[in-house]
Amino acid sequence: MQEDQIHHERPSRSRGAFQVIFLFLLLVVAPLGSWLYLRSGLAYRKDHLKALTDGSAIPAAIWKTNDGVTISTSNWTEQVSLILFADDSLELKAQIDQLALVLSQFDDREDVLFYQITDQQPVNQAYYPADTAQWKILTTMSVKADPFWSYCQASFPSDSKDKIYLIDRRANLRQAFPIATKADLTQLVEVVAILLPPRKLNHPELNRTKER
Repeated sequence: MQEDQIHHERPSRSRGAFQVIFLFLLLVVAPLGSWLYLRSGLAYRKDHLKALTDGSAIPAAIWKTNDGVTISTSNWTEQVSLILFADDSLELKAQIDQLALVLSQFDDREDVLFYQITDQQPVNQAYYPADTAQWKILTTMSVKADPFWSYCQASFPSDSKDKIYLIDRRANLRQAFPIATKADLTQLVEVVAILLPPRKLNHPELNRTKER
């Protein structure tokens, strides 16, 4: 009889210990882990947003693409716009090669657009990027005489045109990023990703199936 009682007590004690461990994990470890995860994410965002200024509203400007389509800054809301300037064809081609990596990170989004402003007319078709829906080459009479270039230069003075100007979803100019190295481009990608709103999934179950 006593042996039977001992055998019954052991499983009961084991279950009790398991329940205590489970409750500890559920009530202490899981919330703590979630808090640490969220805190690290917030710190990551704050660290990258330090690279941005408060921004100023961009002035009105109009250009044309090589095929005559008009592009206006008045439409640059609800999107992140990335602007470059190129004086000559070689510079234009070099920028396209450098920024292909950046474009590839956002090629599934419609709210990230690249604009290259050049005074080469007409633009050599060989210099056009593959994705002309997201990447537009705009023409101006003279880059250095372009009022929008003057505005960008006044906001972020630089001797180099190898800068990409970031305009947020409220059409505010926030920063000029160098694009000389892969580290520069990586920082740009990270900041743009933070400025974008999360994508709404219309059919999340289909997306999960695709991911598998």
